[in-house]
Amino acid sequence: MKTDIVIVGCGVSGLFAALNLPNDKKITVITKSRAEECDSFLAQGGICVKRDENDFWPFYYDTQKAGHLRCDPLSVKIMIERSREIINDLISFGAEFEKRDGELAYTREGAHSKPRILYSADKTGEAITSKLLSAVKSRDNITLLEHTAAVDLITDEDSCKGVICKDKNGEFFGISADYTILATGGIGGLFKHSTNYPHLTGDGLAFCLGHGVRLKNIDYIQIHPTTLYTKNKGRSFLISESVRGEGAILLDKNGNRFTDELQPRDVVTKEIYRQMKKDGTDHVFLSLAPIPKEEILSHFPTIYKRCLEEGYDITKEPIPVVPAQHYFMGGIAVDQKSRTEKARLYAVGETACNGVHGKNRLASNSLLESLVFAKAAAEDIAFGYSALPDGNEPEIYPEKYENSDEKYKELVLKAIEKEKKTDMNNISMTVNADELILLALKEDITSEDITTASVMPEYKLGEVSLICKQDGIIAGLKVFERVFTLLDPQTLCEFTKKDGDEVKCGELIGRVTGDIRVLLSGERTALNYLQRMSGIATYTKSIVKLLEGSGTRLLDTRKTTPNMRVFEKYSVKVGGGCNHRYNLSDGILLKDNHIGAAGSVKRAVEMAKEYAPFVRKIEVEVENLDMLKEALEAGADIIMLDNMSVEDMKEAVKLAKGKAETECSGNVTKENIARLTEIGVDYISSGALTHSAPILDLSLKNLHAI
Repeated sequence: MKTDIVIVGCGVSGLFAALNLPNDKKITVITKSRAEECDSFLAQGGICVKRDENDFWPFYYDTQKAGHLRCDPLSVKIMIERSREIINDLISFGAEFEKRDGELAYTREGAHSKPRILYSADKTGEAITSKLLSAVKSRDNITLLEHTAAVDLITDEDSCKGVICKDKNGEFFGISADYTILATGGIGGLFKHSTNYPHLTGDGLAFCLGHGVRLKNIDYIQIHPTTLYTKNKGRSFLISESVRGEGAILLDKNGNRFTDELQPRDVVTKEIYRQMKKDGTDHVFLSLAPIPKEEILSHFPTIYKRCLEEGYDITKEPIPVVPAQHYFMGGIAVDQKSRTEKARLYAVGETACNGVHGKNRLASNSLLESLVFAKAAAEDIAFGYSALPDGNEPEIYPEKYENSDEKYKELVLKAIEKEKKTDMNNISMTVNADELILLALKEDITSEDITTASVMPEYKLGEVSLICKQDGIIAGLKVFERVFTLLDPQTLCEFTKKDGDEVKCGELIGRVTGDIRVLLSGERTALNYLQRMSGIATYTKSIVKLLEGSGTRLLDTRKTTPNMRVFEKYSVKVGGGCNHRYNLSDGILLKDNHIGAAGSVKRAVEMAKEYAPFVRKIEVEVENLDMLKEALEAGADIIMLDNMSVEDMKEAVKLAKGKAETECSGNVTKENIARLTEIGVDYISSGALTHSAPILDLSLKNLHAI
């Protein structure tokens, strides 16, 4: 089959993209189930919209705060600014939202600072998606193929050229297309308990994994705090966020309220799990008693009906609820126009990750985000449309796609687990950072910042720019940001660079937005960390470059500033060096005083082997060749050559080859390291990395109110 644009998935993002593409293009939309069996139909709560110009920053902050300040600032801004336009588009397609006195009615949900959510009873998703589906079916240029599953992409080195599909009879066929849009939805089908349809198994992610297309934040998986608890198998029934937004409360087994229900979803979920563990139960209770009966029946008719079917009258009694997998914030990495790294391949909706949701989605942002960036994809395709040259029919190998559903599930689950492990490795530097940063802040602000208090007695929103005043390597941006968020969690940092990037004098590195009092009070501590850490990374990088091609790795030491070790050693890694021991528990290093205490090199090594587990390596510091030979005979794993002549070190490397690794140490600086590059040691350690690196000059400038 040949088409101009193929769209895989028919939720709101796929349908809206189709409706915003040019009418003179042939568009094919495929879905692996019935068109109505998409998660968009299930959305209960509503769709967010910027109420007026004064709501931009509150909406922006609410989204960022719920997302743990991990949201992409530009994506969030685009979503908010285009929100009213999207609502008007939906109304033009026939979507209807609740009104009061002839005006649109707004409700509030968890983590929103004010009501800004439009809704249609408790089936907003159906109210929107059904109208879009009707519009798609009415277009002559759009073909909708149900029960047609995509099983792979058709690609070459340069671009995507369509998809390979399987129809309801199990027959495989190709759809060649100038452009491909993946709108395959979430990953609920990978979980035992989920509010998603079970056929949503992350197919788009699997296709991209198979073709080297980058994914992003795929371990960012949202658990919804309230689904109806039941012992029956099947999709979990969602109890909308709006129920708590209108006043419903969570109760423990004794009928006591135990948390603030309007916190972000992940926070409420953790509180529910904590209470379940404390009570020894499989669920908690949700009481709608604070909501008038008339409001329940008019605003939540679907929930009322479903709960009745399960034997609960929500107007009279609490219902049992339990968390379940609900939404996927990660996905296929895309830009603000929904373009992937593969030319002519776009991704929209829940399968895509443009960074809007950060680490935790704000309630009712899902429909809005899907629609905004689906339209952006359609506009980008229309603006730059070019047809692919005619080519050969794609080769199809049915045997390759046998049991593809299970293969793809396994592929995605493995990728998620790998991302979780990687994320844990990335955050190891911050394990004890908060306590240290707070000590640094207390050092600077013992009681109050009297200067700031005198000129800025009240809250005012402001912005300041982070400027580089010297060429170098940036390191410590998360620490810089954490200084401000510890003072005020609503402070936002937007960076143009990431740790490890080269920066140039005069370059803008980022902006900090928040309470001007916080920006002023945290400035010095934040810059102290960033300048120090960037200086170490810059100095380390300069030495690493001198070692290029030698096969020798650069190590740091424990010669660090008290209470700064975690930051300084992290900076060495950013600069391309390697960490030696973090502390005295990390490894055995027998130095001159240890050897003196034991009586000899041999005895020190023997005692270390007797005391430490066999998996621990034993390193011995030696000052001459005789000590080296004794250490080798005793079975040392690593030999540190301390302050030896170049000639002796060359001989030591020959003697140790095949028996132990070698490390050169002692007065190693950038100025004298050249003499060591041809010796052949495995490692060179330098205390200068952390005790002698100059700072990188940075500044916070142009503070102004916004």
